[in-house]
Amino acid sequence: MQENTKDEYLKIAKEYLLKEFGDIVQIFEDDISETDDTFCFHYQSKKFFETLKFEHQFVGQGPLFVLKRSKKIISYGSATGEKRGLIHIINQLNKERLIRVYYKDYDIWDGKYDLIINKVEDEACGLEDIILENIVNVLLKHKIWKANQYNSDHPNAHYYTQEELKETLLKSPLILKRNFCENLEDLLVDIINKDIYLDWTLSEAK
Repeated sequence: MQENTKDEYLKIAKEYLLKEFGDIVQIFEDDISETDDTFCFHYQSKKFFETLKFEHQFVGQGPLFVLKRSKKIISYGSATGEKRGLIHIINQLNKERLIRVYYKDYDIWDGKYDLIINKVEDEACGLEDIILENIVNVLLKHKIWKANQYNSDHPNAHYYTQEELKETLLKSPLILKRNFCENLEDLLVDIINKDIYLDWTLSEAK
């Protein structure tokens, strides 16, 4: 299969900018960076290209990346330079690759998921207590909260406690609905690194 060329990714970037800003911006085509996973583009107003005057520059935009595999656009603001943006993207892609070992369609950029952790039972091997303690500690680290139970008068009341997590995981699956923690990808990576055999899955949230 023929590999996509730089011109094809340049076309994707141009189409994105046209849709977002209209026909008023232009890419610096002499300043395109390529890595194994991305192409990075920089852009400015067409008027700036014509006049090179500071007052005609756009302010606030940062690097624009196109992911090679998915052709997804990742755009950053001016506070994120090319190197910082690339480091963030590579970290996210590595997390995505790891999680896809367990859930092959996982999308770290746009996916919205519920997490189901099946009840912990391994009495035959005598490991139930260890498995339970490991997963509860990971969940506590990520401050898992219960859906629709926020109380502004008691801001910590909607977090699962250690006792609640243990009780649920011993009796039934723990079903965590979308937006139950700050960073799902970091939670999943910690779960995988703590216990590669833990029985869990994701479900696309509706």
